[in-house]
Amino acid sequence: MCRLFGLYANKPVDVRFSFYETPVKSFVEQSVWNPEGWGIAWFNGEEWRIYKEPRALYSSGEAERLIEKVVRGKIIVSHVRLASAGRVRRENTHPWLYRGWVFAHNGTIHGRRRLLRLLHREYQDLEGDTDSEALFHLIIQETENMGDPIKGIRSTIKKIIDKGISFSSLNFIASDGRKLYALRYATTSLDYYTLYYLERPREKLELRKLSRETRQLILMKLLHGEKAVIVASEKISEEPYWKLIPNKHLLVIDRDLNTETIPTYPKG
Repeated sequence: MCRLFGLYANKPVDVRFSFYETPVKSFVEQSVWNPEGWGIAWFNGEEWRIYKEPRALYSSGEAERLIEKVVRGKIIVSHVRLASAGRVRRENTHPWLYRGWVFAHNGTIHGRRRLLRLLHREYQDLEGDTDSEALFHLIIQETENMGDPIKGIRSTIKKIIDKGISFSSLNFIASDGRKLYALRYATTSLDYYTLYYLERPREKLELRKLSRETRQLILMKLLHGEKAVIVASEKISEEPYWKLIPNKHLLVIDRDLNTETIPTYPKG
Protein backbone atom coordinates (compact mmCIF):
# COMPACT_ATOMS: atom_id res chain seq x y z
CA MET A 1 0.00 0.00 0.00
CA CYS A 2 1.35 3.39 -0.99
CA ARG A 3 0.22 6.92 -1.83
CA LEU A 4 0.29 8.65 -5.21
CA PHE A 5 0.60 12.25 -6.35
CA GLY A 6 0.54 13.72 -9.85
CA LEU A 7 0.27 17.18 -11.39
CA TYR A 8 -0.05 18.67 -14.87
CA ALA A 9 0.36 22.47 -15.12
CA ASN A 10 0.37 25.09 -17.87
CA LYS A 11 3.91 26.15 -16.90
CA PRO A 12 6.67 24.77 -14.65
CA VAL A 13 5.55 24.87 -11.02
CA ASP A 14 6.73 23.63 -7.65
CA VAL A 15 4.91 21.30 -5.24
CA ARG A 16 6.07 22.68 -1.88
CA PHE A 17 2.50 23.45 -0.78
CA SER A 18 1.22 19.93 -1.47
CA PHE A 19 4.26 18.33 0.17
CA TYR A 20 4.75 20.52 3.24
CA GLU A 21 2.26 23.35 3.71
CA THR A 22 -1.29 22.16 3.01
CA PRO A 23 -3.30 21.86 6.24
CA VAL A 24 -4.95 18.64 4.98
CA LYS A 25 -3.06 15.36 4.35
CA SER A 26 0.24 16.79 3.11
CA PHE A 27 2.40 14.33 1.21
CA VAL A 28 5.07 14.38 3.90
CA GLU A 29 2.40 13.55 6.49
CA GLN A 30 1.26 10.60 4.37
CA SER A 31 4.84 9.31 4.34
CA VAL A 32 4.63 8.64 8.09
CA TRP A 33 2.38 5.67 7.29
CA ASN A 34 4.24 4.89 4.05
CA PRO A 35 7.88 5.12 5.18
CA GLU A 36 9.74 2.63 2.97
CA GLY A 37 10.79 4.90 0.14
CA TRP A 38 9.82 7.99 -1.77
CA GLY A 39 10.49 9.39 -5.20
CA ILE A 40 9.62 12.21 -7.54
CA ALA A 41 9.89 12.70 -11.32
CA TRP A 42 9.41 16.03 -13.06
CA PHE A 43 9.19 17.02 -16.72
CA ASN A 44 10.37 20.50 -17.67
CA GLY A 45 8.93 20.41 -21.19
CA GLU A 46 11.99 18.77 -22.73
CA GLU A 47 13.19 15.94 -20.50
CA TRP A 48 12.43 13.96 -17.36
CA ARG A 49 14.43 14.25 -14.17
CA ILE A 50 13.99 11.81 -11.31
CA TYR A 51 15.07 11.51 -7.69
CA LYS A 52 14.24 8.75 -5.22
CA GLU A 53 15.40 7.31 -1.93
CA PRO A 54 14.66 3.99 -0.16
CA ARG A 55 13.77 5.86 3.02
CA ALA A 56 10.83 7.85 4.35
CA LEU A 57 10.10 11.24 2.84
CA TYR A 58 9.60 12.75 6.31
CA SER A 59 13.08 11.62 7.43
CA SER A 60 14.95 12.57 4.27
CA GLY A 61 17.63 15.20 4.74
CA GLU A 62 17.55 16.05 1.03
CA ALA A 63 13.83 16.13 0.29
CA GLU A 64 12.90 19.60 1.51
CA ARG A 65 15.86 21.27 -0.22
CA LEU A 66 15.02 19.43 -3.43
CA ILE A 67 11.33 20.35 -3.32
CA GLU A 68 12.15 23.96 -2.41
CA LYS A 69 14.96 24.69 -4.88
CA VAL A 70 15.16 22.05 -7.63
CA VAL A 71 11.84 20.47 -8.59
CA ARG A 72 10.01 22.58 -11.17
CA GLY A 73 7.91 20.85 -13.77
CA LYS A 74 4.87 21.04 -15.99
CA ILE A 75 4.29 17.38 -15.15
CA ILE A 76 5.19 15.90 -11.76
CA VAL A 77 4.69 12.33 -10.49
CA SER A 78 5.52 11.34 -6.92
CA HIS A 79 5.06 8.36 -4.62
CA VAL A 80 5.53 7.30 -0.99
CA ARG A 81 5.95 3.57 -0.48
CA LEU A 82 4.73 0.98 1.98
CA ALA A 83 6.42 -2.14 0.64
CA SER A 84 4.23 -5.19 0.03
CA ALA A 85 6.52 -6.91 -2.50
CA GLY A 86 10.19 -6.37 -3.22
CA ARG A 87 12.97 -5.31 -0.89
CA VAL A 88 13.44 -1.78 0.40
CA ARG A 89 16.06 -0.46 -2.02
CA ARG A 90 16.34 2.28 -4.60
CA GLU A 91 15.66 -0.04 -7.55
CA ASN A 92 12.28 -0.88 -6.02
CA THR A 93 11.37 2.72 -5.24
CA HIS A 94 8.75 4.45 -7.37
CA PRO A 95 8.50 6.18 -9.79
CA TRP A 96 10.43 4.52 -12.59
CA LEU A 97 11.55 6.06 -15.86
CA TYR A 98 11.40 3.68 -18.84
CA ARG A 99 11.25 4.34 -22.58
CA GLY A 100 10.24 7.97 -22.02
CA TRP A 101 7.50 7.17 -19.49
CA VAL A 102 7.34 7.62 -15.72
CA PHE A 103 5.13 5.42 -13.57
CA ALA A 104 4.10 4.93 -9.94
CA HIS A 105 1.68 2.30 -8.60
CA ASN A 106 -0.41 1.69 -5.49
CA GLY A 107 -1.48 -1.87 -4.79
CA THR A 108 -0.28 -5.45 -4.80
CA ILE A 109 -0.33 -7.86 -7.73
CA HIS A 110 -0.04 -11.45 -6.52
CA GLY A 111 2.13 -13.79 -8.55
CA ARG A 112 4.86 -11.60 -10.01
CA ARG A 113 6.31 -14.54 -11.97
CA ARG A 114 3.03 -14.98 -13.83
CA LEU A 115 3.08 -11.28 -14.65
CA LEU A 116 6.65 -11.52 -15.94
CA ARG A 117 5.64 -14.34 -18.29
CA LEU A 118 3.39 -11.86 -20.10
CA LEU A 119 6.45 -9.76 -21.02
CA HIS A 120 8.28 -10.22 -24.29
CA ARG A 121 12.05 -10.59 -23.91
CA GLU A 122 12.80 -7.00 -24.95
CA TYR A 123 10.61 -5.67 -22.09
CA GLN A 124 12.11 -7.84 -19.33
CA ASP A 125 14.88 -5.36 -18.45
CA LEU A 126 13.55 -4.47 -15.01
CA GLU A 127 15.63 -2.58 -12.42
CA GLY A 128 14.22 -4.28 -9.33
CA ASP A 129 12.00 -7.12 -8.15
CA THR A 130 8.57 -5.58 -7.60
CA ASP A 131 5.20 -6.47 -9.08
CA SER A 132 4.66 -2.76 -9.72
CA GLU A 133 7.59 -2.41 -12.11
CA ALA A 134 6.50 -5.56 -13.95
CA LEU A 135 3.05 -3.99 -14.40
CA PHE A 136 4.71 -0.85 -15.76
CA HIS A 137 6.71 -2.79 -18.36
CA LEU A 138 3.60 -4.69 -19.42
CA ILE A 139 1.75 -1.41 -19.97
CA ILE A 140 4.64 -0.06 -22.07
CA GLN A 141 4.79 -3.30 -24.07
CA GLU A 142 1.07 -3.24 -24.82
CA THR A 143 1.10 0.50 -25.55
CA GLU A 144 3.96 0.21 -28.01
CA ASN A 145 2.50 -2.88 -29.66
CA MET A 146 -0.91 -1.26 -30.08
CA GLY A 147 0.34 2.26 -30.80
CA ASP A 148 -2.01 3.88 -28.28
CA PRO A 149 -1.74 4.29 -24.48
CA ILE A 150 -5.45 3.85 -23.76
CA LYS A 151 -5.63 0.65 -25.83
CA GLY A 152 -2.41 -0.50 -24.19
CA ILE A 153 -3.76 0.04 -20.68
CA ARG A 154 -7.00 -1.74 -21.53
CA SER A 155 -5.05 -4.64 -23.05
CA THR A 156 -2.87 -4.88 -19.93
CA ILE A 157 -5.90 -5.11 -17.65
CA LYS A 158 -7.54 -7.71 -19.90
CA LYS A 159 -4.42 -9.90 -19.96
CA ILE A 160 -4.08 -9.78 -16.18
CA ILE A 161 -7.74 -10.69 -15.68
CA ASP A 162 -7.77 -13.36 -18.40
CA LYS A 163 -4.72 -15.04 -16.84
CA GLY A 164 -6.43 -15.07 -13.45
CA ILE A 165 -3.70 -12.98 -11.82
CA SER A 166 -5.19 -11.59 -8.62
CA PHE A 167 -4.50 -8.11 -7.32
CA SER A 168 -5.72 -5.64 -4.75
CA SER A 169 -5.31 -2.58 -6.97
CA LEU A 170 -3.78 -1.52 -10.28
CA ASN A 171 -4.01 2.16 -9.34
CA PHE A 172 -1.27 4.18 -11.01
CA ILE A 173 -0.19 7.59 -12.26
CA ALA A 174 1.92 7.65 -15.42
CA SER A 175 3.04 10.12 -18.08
CA ASP A 176 4.87 10.14 -21.39
CA GLY A 177 5.59 13.88 -21.20
CA ARG A 178 2.58 14.67 -23.38
CA LYS A 179 -0.36 13.46 -21.32
CA LEU A 180 -0.88 12.30 -17.77
CA TYR A 181 -2.78 9.07 -17.10
CA ALA A 182 -4.31 8.07 -13.76
CA LEU A 183 -5.95 4.66 -13.42
CA ARG A 184 -8.20 3.63 -10.55
CA TYR A 185 -8.85 -0.10 -10.66
CA ALA A 186 -9.29 -1.90 -7.35
CA THR A 187 -10.81 -5.25 -6.39
CA THR A 188 -10.92 -4.61 -2.64
CA SER A 189 -10.89 -1.80 -0.06
CA LEU A 190 -12.50 0.74 -2.38
CA ASP A 191 -12.45 3.32 0.41
CA TYR A 192 -8.65 3.05 0.51
CA TYR A 193 -7.73 2.56 -3.14
CA THR A 194 -9.05 5.94 -4.20
CA LEU A 195 -7.81 8.52 -6.68
CA TYR A 196 -9.08 12.10 -6.71
CA TYR A 197 -8.39 15.01 -9.02
CA LEU A 198 -8.74 18.76 -8.70
CA GLU A 199 -8.62 21.56 -11.26
CA ARG A 200 -6.87 24.58 -9.75
CA PRO A 201 -7.68 27.42 -9.59
CA ARG A 202 -11.44 27.23 -10.06
CA GLU A 203 -13.60 30.05 -11.33
CA LYS A 204 -15.74 31.74 -8.66
CA LEU A 205 -14.06 29.88 -5.82
CA GLU A 206 -15.13 31.36 -2.49
CA LEU A 207 -11.73 31.97 -0.95
CA ARG A 208 -13.16 33.04 2.38
CA LYS A 209 -14.13 29.40 3.04
CA LEU A 210 -10.54 28.20 2.71
CA SER A 211 -7.69 28.14 5.20
CA ARG A 212 -5.23 31.03 5.19
CA GLU A 213 -2.52 28.80 3.66
CA THR A 214 -4.72 27.58 0.82
CA ARG A 215 -6.13 31.06 0.20
CA GLN A 216 -2.63 32.48 -0.16
CA LEU A 217 -1.65 29.70 -2.55
CA ILE A 218 -4.69 30.25 -4.80
CA LEU A 219 -4.11 34.02 -4.90
CA MET A 220 -0.46 33.49 -5.82
CA LYS A 221 -1.40 31.05 -8.61
CA LEU A 222 -3.95 33.52 -9.99
CA LEU A 223 -1.37 36.33 -9.88
CA HIS A 224 1.16 34.28 -11.87
CA GLY A 225 -1.37 32.83 -14.31
CA GLU A 226 -0.70 29.28 -13.15
CA LYS A 227 -3.24 26.54 -13.75
CA ALA A 228 -2.96 22.86 -12.94
CA VAL A 229 -4.80 19.58 -12.53
CA ILE A 230 -3.74 17.64 -9.44
CA VAL A 231 -4.26 13.90 -8.89
CA ALA A 232 -3.81 12.27 -5.48
CA SER A 233 -4.73 9.14 -3.57
CA GLU A 234 -6.34 11.36 -0.95
CA LYS A 235 -7.71 14.89 -0.97
CA ILE A 236 -4.73 17.00 0.03
CA SER A 237 -6.55 20.29 0.59
CA GLU A 238 -9.90 21.48 1.88
CA GLU A 239 -10.93 22.84 -1.53
CA PRO A 240 -14.49 21.61 -2.27
CA TYR A 241 -14.00 20.62 -5.92
CA TRP A 242 -12.09 17.36 -5.62
CA LYS A 243 -13.60 14.69 -7.86
CA LEU A 244 -13.32 10.93 -7.27
CA ILE A 245 -12.21 8.91 -10.28
CA PRO A 246 -14.74 6.06 -10.58
CA ASN A 247 -13.39 2.56 -10.08
CA LYS A 248 -12.29 0.83 -13.33
CA HIS A 249 -11.83 4.20 -15.01
CA LEU A 250 -8.85 6.04 -16.46
CA LEU A 251 -8.37 9.81 -16.16
CA VAL A 252 -6.49 11.40 -19.06
CA ILE A 253 -5.14 14.97 -18.86
CA ASP A 254 -3.78 16.67 -21.99
CA ARG A 255 -1.42 19.64 -22.44
CA ASP A 256 -4.36 22.08 -22.47
CA LEU A 257 -5.41 20.63 -19.08
CA ASN A 258 -8.54 19.09 -20.54
CA THR A 259 -9.65 16.05 -18.58
CA GLU A 260 -11.44 12.92 -19.78
CA THR A 261 -12.57 9.95 -17.70
CA ILE A 262 -12.68 6.73 -19.71
CA PRO A 263 -14.00 3.28 -18.75
CA THR A 264 -11.44 0.50 -19.00
CA TYR A 265 -11.92 -3.29 -19.04
CA PRO A 266 -14.46 -4.64 -18.45
CA LYS A 267 -16.61 -1.54 -18.64
CA GLY A 268 -18.50 -0.52 -15.56
